[in-house]
Formats: sequence, C-alpha cells, structure tokens
Amino acid sequence: MAAEPDQTCFAPSQRAGSNEIEQQFSILSHHAIPVVLNAIPIIAMVLNRHRQVVHGNRKFMDVLGIPDIREALGKRPGEAFRCVHAAAHPGGCGTSEFCAHCGAVRSILLGLAGQDNVQECNINRETGSGIEALDLRVSSAAITLNTEGYLIFSIHDVSHEKRRRTLERLFFHDMLNTVGGIQGLMEFMVEEAPEALRADANLIYRAVSQLTDEISYQKQLLAAETNELETNITPLRSGDILELVEATFQSGEQARDKRIECSDNCRETIFHSDPVLLRRVLGNMVKNALEATIPGGRVHMGCTAGPDWVEFWVQNAGEIPRSVQLRIFNRSFSTKGLGRGLGTYSIKLLTERYLGGRVGFTSTRQEGTVFRVRLPLEPRVAGTASVEG
Repeated sequence: MAAEPDQTCFAPSQRAGSNEIEQQFSILSHHAIPVVLNAIPIIAMVLNRHRQVVHGNRKFMDVLGIPDIREALGKRPGEAFRCVHAAAHPGGCGTSEFCAHCGAVRSILLGLAGQDNVQECNINRETGSGIEALDLRVSSAAITLNTEGYLIFSIHDVSHEKRRRTLERLFFHDMLNTVGGIQGLMEFMVEEAPEALRADANLIYRAVSQLTDEISYQKQLLAAETNELETNITPLRSGDILELVEATFQSGEQARDKRIECSDNCRETIFHSDPVLLRRVLGNMVKNALEATIPGGRVHMGCTAGPDWVEFWVQNAGEIPRSVQLRIFNRSFSTKGLGRGLGTYSIKLLTERYLGGRVGFTSTRQEGTVFRVRLPLEPRVAGTASVEG
C-alpha cells in the first residue's frame, strides 16, 4: 500500500510501501534486466513510479559502498547517494525547493512521462569525510514489465571531464593573451629595430605569429569536438580564398624548396561559409600535401563549381598506401609519429559538422593524391555527411 502523500515543493512525495518494493524487487530479480545492467560500466538502477530504487547494478552498489542491493531498496537516488538536499524536506529526494533545479529529478520526471532523455546534474553529497561535489550526466528510459511501469536511470560521472574543460579554457585564454602580447611587442620591434637586426626581429615575429595561430587552431578543434564551436557564415569568393591560402603557405617552412600553384581553370564563385574554418580546412589539406611532396616538387590547388556547390581540391604527386587510406580520417591516426594525426581528422570534422559540406579523396599512382572539400553555396543546418574515399 502506498504511503500517504506529504506536501512537496516540486516532485510528488508519495512512496510505495515496503511490501510493494519487495514484490517489485522479486519480479525484477527473476528477469534479465539485472544481468544486462551489470554489463553496463556506469551506474544504473531501476526505479518504480514513485522514483524509488527497486534494483541496481554492481557499479551502483560499489559507488554506494554496500554489499547487497537490498540496502538501497526503497530509497530515491538522492537519498542513496546522500545528497545534501535529500533531507531538506519531509518528503525526501525530489520534494524540496532545491530539487526544482536538479537535473536528476527533472530527468526522472521526464522519463516517467514517457520521454527518454539525458540531463546534466550537479550534486553535493556527504561522504563522511566532507562534502564531495560531482558533475553528472544522467539519463532515463521507461520500460514496462508485467504491465508495471519502471524507469532505467543511469548516472555517468563527468566531474573530471568538466574540470578538464574548465582548465583547458583557462589555459587557452591565458596562453593567447600572453602570446598575443609578445606578438604585438615583436610587431613594434620589427618597425623600430635597427637595420642590422630587422631581419632577425621579423623572423621572431613570424614564429610568434605562427605559434599564436597554432594555439588558436587547437582551441577551435577542441571546441569543435565538444560541439561548442560557433560559426560565422559570410559571403566569400572562391578565388580570394585560394589566393589567401597560397600566400600563407608558400612562404612557410613546409614549402621550402617546393611550389604551390593555383589552377588557371578555377571559376570564380560566390558562396557562403565560415572564412576562418574554411582556411583551417584548406590549410591542413595544403600542409599535408606539402609534407608528402619531395624537394623541387609541386602542390596544385584549385576549385570547381556546380549549380549549388563549390569544390576545393589540393593535389600532390604521391600515392597513399591502401592500408593508410582506410584509416585516413581516424582521429590520432598518423604515419608521421606520435602526437600527430589531427590534420585529416579536423578536415572531416570541421567540414561536415560545421560547414555543411563533405570531404573526399582519391589516391592513385597515375594521378597522385587529391583531397576535395565540397561545400554548398548556401549552407543549411550543420550535419554529418558521408566521406568518399
């Protein structure tokens, strides 16, 4: 028999009685659900319609420090985890004014309403040795067993991930401020340095500018991977983009004793895209082509256009082995050693997720290697597209 409801500031406070909890636990114990939950490497539990625990996996018990799941039966998640607000209201977890802002409670209520969902949750829990702050990603999915409705509620601790992202943001912010200051100082030094030192000052200035650009690129790539990157779509001319990329890399270290040549057959095309991200994409294509080109060799680049698309291509004479072609866009895969492998990966990531285009390449002994990026003239909502290889 369900307990009498108490007043609540948010979620219903009514609970199932101990007999009902025991019956639900018995039914679930003879089902495959506990076996499946034990195979999941994150915290998972089964809740009844009153948000009470009626089963849980080994990970759940390990985190709670209990040898038997029965010790958690009948509790709500906040009570089981000793949330500091679980006892703030007589109705328990989910019923206080603090709970109205809890992602876990919101997730459970949505799940009970039939909406599978994922939410973020911040919780302060009592550990016995002090308060522990956790950042959690929680999810709820409704199931029905013997006409009775239940909820699979899972918890993934993302505290380390959140802290790392905060530290990364601070790192990039401070580094760009510091290096930007040095860059500005060196720009002044180039103008004011004596003639005998001007060449050296200019060399240092270019090196600092390149360092600033590399830090900005890593910041953009990290934001792209975490879906935090914002695009700035503006009208562009295909010829201007090619000229800028050519000028940027022709004087770089990778192009020493090599040539970058733009095709004479490029049709001038007006299209809309993010100029910074597109320069990153084409720049990586050119850098990869230069690294695969022998001294005295050439890298060709150009563009073609269709009725609703523009395609940029970069070609070098080398052939990529088939075993490498099969992994070319994998993150951290590289033939250049440890710490590499983000170039082609970022080409695919930025193009397909943020520029609304698609990436492809061909590599043969006769024609060499050609990487292509095809973009819509008018980008729609960013989404993934297939990669042609």
